[in-house]
Amino acid sequence: MRHLAGRGALLVSALLAGASAAAQNIVFTRSGSGARAAGMANAFIAVSDDGSAASWNPAGLGQLRKPELSVVSTTSGVTLRAEGFRTRDDLSAFTTARSSYQSTYLDFASLAVPVTLWGKPVTFQGAWRRLYTLDYREVVSLNREPLAPAAPPPARIDANSDVLGSVDLVSMAGAVKLTSRLAVGGSFNLWRGHWTNDGSVTETPLAGPGLAEFLTSSGTNRVHGDNVSLGLMLTYPRWSVGLLHQLPLRASFKSADAVTRSGAAVAPIPAFDGTLRFPYAFGAGGAWRPATRWTVALDLSWDNWRDAALKSPETGEINLFDNLPQNLTSTRDTLSVNAGAEHLFSGDGYVVPLRFGAAWEPQGARSPFTRDPVNYVMLAAGTGYNTNSLKFDAAFQFRWSHFRDGADFGVVEPGAATLPSAVGERATREWRLKLSLILR
Repeated sequence: MRHLAGRGALLVSALLAGASAAAQNIVFTRSGSGARAAGMANAFIAVSDDGSAASWNPAGLGQLRKPELSVVSTTSGVTLRAEGFRTRDDLSAFTTARSSYQSTYLDFASLAVPVTLWGKPVTFQGAWRRLYTLDYREVVSLNREPLAPAAPPPARIDANSDVLGSVDLVSMAGAVKLTSRLAVGGSFNLWRGHWTNDGSVTETPLAGPGLAEFLTSSGTNRVHGDNVSLGLMLTYPRWSVGLLHQLPLRASFKSADAVTRSGAAVAPIPAFDGTLRFPYAFGAGGAWRPATRWTVALDLSWDNWRDAALKSPETGEINLFDNLPQNLTSTRDTLSVNAGAEHLFSGDGYVVPLRFGAAWEPQGARSPFTRDPVNYVMLAAGTGYNTNSLKFDAAFQFRWSHFRDGADFGVVEPGAATLPSAVGERATREWRLKLSLILR
């Protein structure tokens, strides 16, 4: 059981915030897409009135009365830092390690078509969305320095890890306006995730005799499943309310991994073939229009992360993030808070919006050893140029977090230990630039 659980942590390192520094840049909060929402710090459940609506609240599609083609791109940059790490026996310390990476990718594409059925406004939408971008390349060097005579000799540790792939959603959504104020909607979402992870670690002595040691690993992973999202919107001229329920994902999860180590044979790791359960989530939002050109929005989102689980005949049911049984997991449920505002400046046939907002985005995953919470703070701003037939929007988000974590530096086989060898602090800084184009 221990070996398989440790292997699980390695294989899903691209999907968790456990021991891997590269994994820490993934924000698991299940936000929708679109630069307009991003500029309002993702406070959009009660707004949801453009082509990205189904990714926030499918009931919002009921507000669209023209066909809309939407495309969204994202450019992001991540900087990670690990500092102050010392072995738990206080014999050695590690120098600060830093890494950064930048990528650009297509985020969302959709086509929405409004019709009238049985006298009711109805809107259908087909969409593709990248929910999680698993794209990170990390090159890190740090030294292990002795703090006491009994400590291991000093060494340089060089690590190189690559994660490449994504988890995407293909959705069919629809909404109907039951009355002039009330709309309901839903979407059926196909989850398709494919990614690879490759890594190598070299440990080179800096004093005394000894040869460099290395360990390499590679893996492939696949997730296939589906879930349903349901939404409701109540709209009035001065205010609106939105509710969202994302039902749990039930998916197959398959992975294969190989590890090679210098000077010693490593037992083959059996392929994993089991199921993945991603938990349910609830969202509630309100929007208020205190003046003609102003909109102020607030969202609350609840994620039941303790129920995120992997299951196979060999492992039984274990939590996705720390591989512990459900009654022992360090994973926590979270409540996210997003607040944003939009002000419109009108011209002759066009509108220029100004948007801004802030958010508190706690993550469910945390170190099972330190149990220090991982909480992101996010600031956002955005603008655009909108006409009756074209909407171009841009938004910039910056988020950060720091927390105490456990780690194993150097050549350590997966599953070789149940406790981390060192404890210290990690810091994450991430920025995102989102660009949206909507044609009507």
